[in-house]
Amino acid sequence: MPLPSRLLLCLALTVCLPGAPLLAAAPAGALAGAELDAIRTLSHSSTLDALARLEALQARTGKDAPYPLRRDLLRTEVALREDAGQPERAYALERQALLLAIDNNDPVFAALARLGAVHQLLDQNRTHEAQDALAEVRAGLPQHPPLMLRIALGRSEGDAFNAKGQFDQALASYLQALTLQQDDPKAGESRAQLLTRIARVYINIDHPAKAIETIGQALREPGLPARSVGRLQFTDAIALLKQQRDKEGIAAFNNALASATRAGQTGLEAEVRANIADYFLRQHDYPRAEHEARLALSASERVKDENMVLMAKARLGFALMGQQRVAEGLPYVDAVIANMEQAGAIADVAVMLDEKGRMQEQAGLYKDALATVRKQQAAQRSGERAARDRAVAALQEEYEAGQRTRQTDLLRRENQVKDAELRSRHLLQLLTTVGALLMVAAGAVVLVLYRRSAGANVRLHQLSSQLSYHARHDALTGLYNRRSFLEQMAVRGKRERPAADPRSVDCLVLMDIDHFKQINDRWGHGVGDAVLVEVARRLSAAMRDSDMVMRWGGEEFLIYAPAADPAHVADIVARVLEGTGATPIEAGAGSVPVTLSAGVVTLPLPGAAPEDGDWEPGIRLADWALYHGKKNGRNQAHIVTGLLAPLASVLAALDGAHADAAGLIEMACVHGPQRNT
Repeated sequence: MPLPSRLLLCLALTVCLPGAPLLAAAPAGALAGAELDAIRTLSHSSTLDALARLEALQARTGKDAPYPLRRDLLRTEVALREDAGQPERAYALERQALLLAIDNNDPVFAALARLGAVHQLLDQNRTHEAQDALAEVRAGLPQHPPLMLRIALGRSEGDAFNAKGQFDQALASYLQALTLQQDDPKAGESRAQLLTRIARVYINIDHPAKAIETIGQALREPGLPARSVGRLQFTDAIALLKQQRDKEGIAAFNNALASATRAGQTGLEAEVRANIADYFLRQHDYPRAEHEARLALSASERVKDENMVLMAKARLGFALMGQQRVAEGLPYVDAVIANMEQAGAIADVAVMLDEKGRMQEQAGLYKDALATVRKQQAAQRSGERAARDRAVAALQEEYEAGQRTRQTDLLRRENQVKDAELRSRHLLQLLTTVGALLMVAAGAVVLVLYRRSAGANVRLHQLSSQLSYHARHDALTGLYNRRSFLEQMAVRGKRERPAADPRSVDCLVLMDIDHFKQINDRWGHGVGDAVLVEVARRLSAAMRDSDMVMRWGGEEFLIYAPAADPAHVADIVARVLEGTGATPIEAGAGSVPVTLSAGVVTLPLPGAAPEDGDWEPGIRLADWALYHGKKNGRNQAHIVTGLLAPLASVLAALDGAHADAAGLIEMACVHGPQRNT
């Protein structure tokens, strides 16, 4: 996420939420709160210094600090990691924040942490999944969400619409969030960040004059820190160049560089220098483009942002080729193209190949240029087909959803009309004084209408049953969803153990499809959906009728197997891995190899005390075991067989900065089926 919006949220929390001041009644807590305020102020001028000071404060407070203090320390670190150009570390912290908020029954901060996951999906160009995640966040909001949460949700929805090219809806979301804080004198920086986003929308719809006007409005906000000023100057430079005001645009780029340097924003420095290199490439000033590209590459490598490193290498390669140093520049360009092809970014590959062919032609390498152009045309055709398929699938889904809604409305209206007709006929029966023949005729009419109304009621009941089914099942795979699992857990404690085996256990198997992003990137989201459906079918086939198989979210699945034999848990897991991964999945585009990584726990938890809880900590342990398997090569399941420390200590280790509990948990490993690649 390019803007440090979460830090502003942290600042606003001390005002918006009850109980947010950090332990005002306790001297140690008050000192920590004052230090945290000082760190936030320091971040306005130096992100790296603020981060170092925050790490020192975290070391002093320790893991046993009260929840409000741990919460605010964690959210502040998220914002500083983003400012420092460390997005992956920030997203890992968001996951810790979510678990912490859930453990402390804090729906507001849980929603904020889920918004972090939305932005991670947007950074990965998984826009459809991001919008689904946003819908889940909105559905789970508390009844009266605080103002700062409504603003954050509006900002995130605008980001999702902007990423999908729905600029009118993005603009509406941003303006709505801006209106919510229009009269807050302390929200100057937050308003400036929203105005920056609005200016980017105007640039995207080719209205640079309006973008420049919006940037001017943002810069008039009082007390803006260097980090926000730098982002505004960067956006202003892009709009000025769009208007062909080159001299002013380069000056704005230089101002943005100075602001980024003062604030310690290496990520912003890399972005600005990359755009300056682009400008000089368009001007055919290849020596200056090379100079700026090398500086951009150095800054990108310092923040370890892979996408920015690739773009800097591309610009450096083209700058060298433009100087007739083809042999020196071509390896940079080819390496970037290979990386894009591996990630399935066909549209970007086509753009890179087009520029490469132009450079080869300019250098007199006509045969090589022709081969590059042909490859570019093939990539472009492939990208157009994929885009067309995605558009058709999206339109079909929208049409079907609209049809279901209209059908429900029509049935409801028909039922209301028939009920009204019945009431009218009944009143007519009471008033009529005609003979028995007329009464019989009227009764016959009423009977016919009643039957028609009963038929409409039956159809409405059937549709209501379908809606109830979809509320408890995943729309794509037909498996149970999280809501069904929570309902099952609510009644689980009341279920009696089978008399035949009182030692039986309930088994939870949390699974994740290995390298699912590569499947989507290589074959497209249509094939990815087909893989999810087939994996769901194979999982259901591998389990008993009494077991619950759920889609936990994205490419994650969960199996709940009650009353299982403890001696056969490993056999159950092996059957799941074998049944899913033994054969590739035929998904139209070809054979897709699929394997799973899994984390497994049994309930009651082995080695845990009865008062330690049950399935909630079990899910957390299974999630850690799953990712432990991911780190150790995937295509395997890790079964938690025992705890070497009290459960509270194990969970605290999972909440730590490195989330490492390897020395506190005993596990058994079950490997999946081995296949030749």
